[in-house]
Amino acid sequence: MRISKKVVLPAVFIAGILLFATTAFADIVNKSGYDTLKDGVKQTAASCSESFNNFTLDFSYAVKYKGETISSENEVKKYDRQNGATEDNSYRMNPDGTTYRSYYYMDKSTWITGNDIGTSNESYVYTEYTEGRETDTDRFSNPFKQSEAADIEKIVDAVVGSLKDQVVVQENADGSKSLSGSLSEVQIPALVNAVASLQVKQAFAGDNSLRAKIPALTQDIYVKQIEGSATIDPDGAMNYLLATLILSGKDAQGQVHEITMEVLVKLTDVNATVAQKPDLTGKKVEKVTGKSSSGPQISNPEMFAGTYSNAIIIQQDGKFIKIGERYLLIAHADNTTIAGRYYEEYKEGYETYAQNALAFTFDANTSEPEKQDAMFEFIDSAGLNRTGSIYLDERTAKIYFNLNIPSDSYDPVFMPVLE
Repeated sequence: MRISKKVVLPAVFIAGILLFATTAFADIVNKSGYDTLKDGVKQTAASCSESFNNFTLDFSYAVKYKGETISSENEVKKYDRQNGATEDNSYRMNPDGTTYRSYYYMDKSTWITGNDIGTSNESYVYTEYTEGRETDTDRFSNPFKQSEAADIEKIVDAVVGSLKDQVVVQENADGSKSLSGSLSEVQIPALVNAVASLQVKQAFAGDNSLRAKIPALTQDIYVKQIEGSATIDPDGAMNYLLATLILSGKDAQGQVHEITMEVLVKLTDVNATVAQKPDLTGKKVEKVTGKSSSGPQISNPEMFAGTYSNAIIIQQDGKFIKIGERYLLIAHADNTTIAGRYYEEYKEGYETYAQNALAFTFDANTSEPEKQDAMFEFIDSAGLNRTGSIYLDERTAKIYFNLNIPSDSYDPVFMPVLE
């Protein structure tokens, strides 16, 4: 799965909010409040991964500036562990105003993905697996069983230790617990503010659409306030979490700005969720046959041998200007390896850009035989070791050539150069 730079800032905020929310609740009055929160999170993760037959997770975030929602996302995911099925609907609004909806459904024999949902180009790819499909790749995984979990918990515990008496834990008549709390700027640990400042600067540096909506924060960045509330049901599972974070900072001219981030997570319909295979009657559907895999397989990778390209475009004087071309030469592709060469060519007059032009050969290996994606390593123009991934889209003849480089203008989508 590729991670867009447009979600970097929200991701930073989400991580910060979860940390702050945890510390806020933990601040708490006493150890029992902190333990209540941690037990609720752990019990929820364990139940979702091991005991609930089915459930729905609803996750939302929004980034706001001066009362306007700059970006937002909502994902509703239905898990049916008993029948090995998952259904996912998501919606995203980017800082540039564009919106995107996605959909997929999968069970033991099918994988259905929707494209351009809600538009005149809405279509679906229906993959049927003749040998059955492993469904473990999309099941809910307990993060507390990951190798890093214990270390992360120690870090949170250390931060919590410096806070006092901020959260209210209320025992309700039905056996559930309500938690609420807040932290002001004077209570936020300096270490957390330092990390937040660094990450926010990096997020602004890599997202033009974000800077078009919010002045880039470059100095005196800190968390001004964090508020949160949560509910733990009588069985010990956390079914509701709402957190709000206000971030303050100055732009290059010394002007102060505040950005608000809101996160809402809900666990609903436990043992009452139905992951429903969609009715595609009347829809544009492409049917694909797969073997046994967690995803669609490629049937003829050899046909991708050839030349692919896309334009190098910059913004200049209020216009889009093509200053060169990126080329991708696929010399060899089979069920396990993809090898080739990448290079860039710039037009006369743009020699400054050409000084940092990338050029390298690669030899990528797929994670599993017949999968469409593969990983590789390369050395950039500065001599640094980098990684990348390549994905062959058999339906559109496109190649997605992702490079782990600090650039917000690199376009990873390559089209075949055909006569």
